[in-house]
Amino acid sequence: MNNIQINKIKEYEKSTNIRKISFISLFLCLAIVLPLGFYILTINEALPFKNVDSESFDSRMKDSFLFAFILFGCLLLLIGPFVFIINNMFKRYLKFIRTLNVDDAEKLLSLNEKENFIYKYMPSYIVKENTITFFTMFHQNTINFNDIISIEVRQIFHKGYKAFVVIKTLNNKYSYTLSGNSFKVRNLITEALTANPKIINNENWNY
Repeated sequence: MNNIQINKIKEYEKSTNIRKISFISLFLCLAIVLPLGFYILTINEALPFKNVDSESFDSRMKDSFLFAFILFGCLLLLIGPFVFIINNMFKRYLKFIRTLNVDDAEKLLSLNEKENFIYKYMPSYIVKENTITFFTMFHQNTINFNDIISIEVRQIFHKGYKAFVVIKTLNNKYSYTLSGNSFKVRNLITEALTANPKIINNENWNY
């Protein structure tokens, strides 16, 4: 890679890390803000008892703190696995993009430029040499273009854009949802047919 491409990839990795931190911070903030909001709400409800019945006020304060603490613990138990999964997903993703050659890195950067804000720095798939790798929260799946028999695309325009892509190989069938815009679908088809012109696809999908 030349210096410009190296800097672009480094900037891409930096932005991807920022996105990871943002997601994790959002989940952790929920674990703090919700119990805190509950605690403040119950304190406001208990304030009328402060001067009338101090014993009831003290009891309500203790209960409020206890319930808020229990809520915080429960949220941590729920959010903790999501934080772990998100962190692991981004680690896998960053590790993978560091293996790209010059041409594939350029393809990734080009694909990323066409993404809207929601999917920026985390495209649904990455083309590497003669394969395409799809990333989900739980795993990644690599498909060799030469193994693909057909690609079927079904588009849906309802509160945004979605395309259901069904890829059939010699031994398996894969289904993925690509959201945001149609460029990533056209790009997928172009890359697939360039590597393997024998792939059957419903050419009328792109209307």
